[in-house]
Amino acid sequence: MYVTIEDIKRQVNVDFSEDDIYIADLIETAEAAVANMINTGLEDYVVVEEQSGESKLAAPLRHAIKLVAANLYENREPVSYAKASNVAFTLSFLVMPYVKLT
Repeated sequence: MYVTIEDIKRQVNVDFSEDDIYIADLIETAEAAVANMINTGLEDYVVVEEQSGESKLAAPLRHAIKLVAANLYENREPVSYAKASNVAFTLSFLVMPYVKLT
């Protein structure tokens, strides 16, 4: 996993552990979705951070995973009872530079 359960819990303001298994499943789903969006594996964009020497996925892709997982957590049903709208410069803005054209 490129993001942690705690990352997603902070994203959705959750402070309990009852949904941890569900959130872990959402992270796996979100990672697959972002990889599908960019038409390549996420491992192609793992970078070593200069300060810590730690290997991490590129920050925009990590945040894209958080957005997808949070959206899936907050919207568990296939229909919405309120009008949904895209937020400019979010998911597509983050992943567009990483898209591999086939």
